[in-house]
Amino acid sequence: MKLPKLPTGQYYFPNLIEQGYTYVDKTHLLYFLIQEEPGCFLARPRRFGKSLLVSTLEALFQGRKDLFKGLWIESSDYDWKTFPIIHLDLSGSSSGSPEKLEQALKDTLITIGKQYDIGDIERELLSSTLEALVVEMFNRFGPVVILVDEYDYPLVHNTDDLELVEKNRKFLQEFFANIKSQQKYLRFIFVTGVSQFTKVSLFSGLNYLETISFRREYGDLLGLTEAEIKKYFMPNIRTIAKERQTTETEIFALLKQWYNGYSYVQQHDAPRVYNPVSVFKFLKTGVLDNYWFSTGTPTMAVTLAKQQDFSLVDLERDVTAGKDLEETHDISTISVPVLLYQTGYLTIRKFDPQTYTYFLDFPNEEVRRSFLEYLVRAFSSNPAEVQGIYYQLAQHLKSHNFQKFFETFNIYLASIPHFIHEGAENYYHSLLYMFLKTLGFKVNAEVPTSRGRMDMLLKTQTDIYVFEFKINKSAEEALNQIKARDYHEQFRLDKRPITLIGANFDATSRKLTDWTSEKVPVLSRM
Repeated sequence: MKLPKLPTGQYYFPNLIEQGYTYVDKTHLLYFLIQEEPGCFLARPRRFGKSLLVSTLEALFQGRKDLFKGLWIESSDYDWKTFPIIHLDLSGSSSGSPEKLEQALKDTLITIGKQYDIGDIERELLSSTLEALVVEMFNRFGPVVILVDEYDYPLVHNTDDLELVEKNRKFLQEFFANIKSQQKYLRFIFVTGVSQFTKVSLFSGLNYLETISFRREYGDLLGLTEAEIKKYFMPNIRTIAKERQTTETEIFALLKQWYNGYSYVQQHDAPRVYNPVSVFKFLKTGVLDNYWFSTGTPTMAVTLAKQQDFSLVDLERDVTAGKDLEETHDISTISVPVLLYQTGYLTIRKFDPQTYTYFLDFPNEEVRRSFLEYLVRAFSSNPAEVQGIYYQLAQHLKSHNFQKFFETFNIYLASIPHFIHEGAENYYHSLLYMFLKTLGFKVNAEVPTSRGRMDMLLKTQTDIYVFEFKINKSAEEALNQIKARDYHEQFRLDKRPITLIGANFDATSRKLTDWTSEKVPVLSRM
């Protein structure tokens, strides 16, 4: 049986259809989008299908019904009228200065004009060039459609130069205000990008531009639902299950654990979506890997965290955000949680309407492991050593050699620049937690018990480890706290042996100076 052709690198709708790739039908959502709204803005993380969406809209407004054969919209009452289209992709425009950006956009408008046999539109000002093109398009062909992809590229790709970001922002604000002045000539406008720089900062002139980023009905406009994966890609699932000598159910469980979990709406019962890039790569190779994460790194988030004194090692706990998640006005003052949400490293876990609070978390195992591993390497002054440390930690834990285990961890602590260290107990055990989590262990931090919270719980297939950490005290005191508060009692009926581990960090030397362990006697079996 021929497997569905996976669109792992094809983001242009006509090519995708004509070359026989599988298209996950979202046209029922597009139908209502273009019928109900005169203009829309949608923010989603990179590599989530925004460019494919824009090119699909372009094909719809070109009236190319031949490309939509067998899709939902083909059998609908959509009228397939053709409209002149201005399609702008700002990722292809030079953004090293407002002047370069202006010239690049002007050149694009002139090129589009020539495609419609419209010449002599170049004016001294970009706004005048835009107006000349829109008016002439309208006079010849009727209402105009404007599609803007990667609108925020001139901002998010220059974050190391905030002065340039501000200049580009002002330029873009004027550009979108110019589009507002052409409203009477427009049929539809669609703007998409990564960041939620909405009404106040960029689109204040476009007061009819509806933000649909948090609308429930468009929550799965991008990304894949589980139902869609089952509908379109079951042959691929069966093939991988056969190759792995497992069941289709198990393959779905792996997909869900690694690539599902994204939510962009407040409603808790809305379906969570899978990362399309990672799903398609996995279905093609059968290998679980960090496909989406490898296409970009959270460098800006790490830099911003240092500036804002935000502890990235605490991201496993619920991170909260308010209204600023929906409307971020200034890239220079954006908070770390909001930035991580917009770039896809965090997603909405739940929403509390009473306090208007969003609770954010890692969406899945791919992002969690990759992000924590990135932090481990980013904190180290010698990231080349980190892979060796990973291997040694896993081997020493497996052999119950805690002396070597903590000595190896100290090698990593010594590689962290002094200005990153924090004089707090949870900072150090959070670093160890990150290492263990990226190794794939089942590990939890700040685990509640009936008599307090244990610092860390690690479960392997063969053992259970209960950790308690102190700073500038003693390992014996940490171990005594575990025993005095019976942190381990809830696991006594488990067949796996339990080891209690106390450790002490010295804030001055910035390393583990003392550790001790004790095995819990196994309960006799009746």
